[in-house]
Amino acid sequence: MAKKKAKKKSKKTKKKGSGGRTFLFILVAFIVIVFIIAKSRQPEPVKYIKADLLGSWGQSGAKPGQMNGPRGIAISPAGFLYVVDMLNSRIDEFALDGKFIKTWGTKGDKPGEFNEPSGIATGTDGNVYVADAWNGRIQKFDANGKYILEIGGTKSGFYSPRNVGVSSSNLVYVADTGTSRLHRFDSNGNRVGQPVGGIGGGAGKFNEIFGIAFDSKGNVYAADHGNRRINIFNSDLKYIGKIKVAGWQENDPTWPMLAVDSKDNLYAVASATGEIWVYSLNTPNNKPKYLGTIKTDTQGRPLFAQPLGIAIDKDDNIYISEMNKNQITKIKPRF
Repeated sequence: MAKKKAKKKSKKTKKKGSGGRTFLFILVAFIVIVFIIAKSRQPEPVKYIKADLLGSWGQSGAKPGQMNGPRGIAISPAGFLYVVDMLNSRIDEFALDGKFIKTWGTKGDKPGEFNEPSGIATGTDGNVYVADAWNGRIQKFDANGKYILEIGGTKSGFYSPRNVGVSSSNLVYVADTGTSRLHRFDSNGNRVGQPVGGIGGGAGKFNEIFGIAFDSKGNVYAADHGNRRINIFNSDLKYIGKIKVAGWQENDPTWPMLAVDSKDNLYAVASATGEIWVYSLNTPNNKPKYLGTIKTDTQGRPLFAQPLGIAIDKDDNIYISEMNKNQITKIKPRF
């Protein structure tokens, strides 16, 4: 009888030891999972990309060729640079070497007039679209600045539309900053589908939408500055993901612009820190990858003061509008 009791006691001890090892295994696995999650949430270290300064032009003023508070910029298919000269309430046109071509517009609410214009885009047909914020509309012009039509206004529920983008198929996307919504129209101003977004922090929501850009697949990238991210949609405005932009500051009073080059690299302007954050969209898993940050030239000198607008030409040269310096800066990144 004594031997049987001893055997039973031995089995209980063995069972207890096995349970301890299981608990230890679970604990270690839990710690590893917590470590992996914590590491994945840490921001990537900043990697700097040098750039060649190819030139800069512009000066403060109201005379033709001068600027006062430049905001959005765009390059036409014919190779001309359009600049939204916000405080002069007009559009300035330059050659890509900085030579002044012409200007059009004045302050007001009639066709061809502006009240705080902010964003600009060109279609493949050369037509120009301007976000006329406090008139609550998008105005469409031909390449010579002749007024064609108005998109939006109160009938579209716009409240301070600050930016506009035009896809390769000439669909017009409107960033209605005041309502944090993204709209879509055809080139004749007819609404296509329903707007998306709205104020919030959830998937596909915005806290002040602004910059708009398109990749080679037709996906739409919309800057969600208040949430410090870029929301990604397909061409039908179905939400498909986001990019967290570590360089966007909560206290930055300006709205960021976006652009995509011929290699599907996405550029996000960070005005408060004088930087441009770059992400590759051409990855095997279709997940955007941080490439680096442009801040200085090849000599280590700062390139920007308070950048905002961005446009890219067919040779992937980058043009930046400087709000306070009233200049355009032209650079070439060295990847």
